[in-house]
Amino acid sequence: MNLKHLDLFSGIGGFALGLQWAGGFETVGFCEIDPFCQKVLAKHWPHVPIYDDIKELDGDQFAGAVDIITGGFPCQDLSIAGRKAGIDGDRSGLWSEMVRLARQIRPRYIIVENVTNLLAGPSEKRGGWFGRVLGDLAEIGFNAE
Repeated sequence: MNLKHLDLFSGIGGFALGLQWAGGFETVGFCEIDPFCQKVLAKHWPHVPIYDDIKELDGDQFAGAVDIITGGFPCQDLSIAGRKAGIDGDRSGLWSEMVRLARQIRPRYIIVENVTNLLAGPSEKRGGWFGRVLGDLAEIGFNAE
């Protein structure tokens, strides 16, 4: 039996492709707002639904049906090349939407990807942007490493 996979901030499907190559996974949904990326996803996974806006995605429809969530939430506010607005910036702040969906869906596993500067950034709450990510995951019941 394949593990069911929901791919957030899908881009052109790197996580889905990697899991497909690994075997034992079935992607059941993508969430990607970029129209070009949506076309690439639709070409390679024509039977997998694509949801546009993570802010509007209702996790309840996946509750109990998804084993793993993957996502590389936007890095523009964290990257040394970006605005450095932090994890609560307009784009990188979408991390909170990934947490919301994980709370609703309750997958067994979550894989999160982002830029190296996630490890270095400031945060008043938990000692860095990465600390914020780990803390948010812990608050919803995940043991993150």
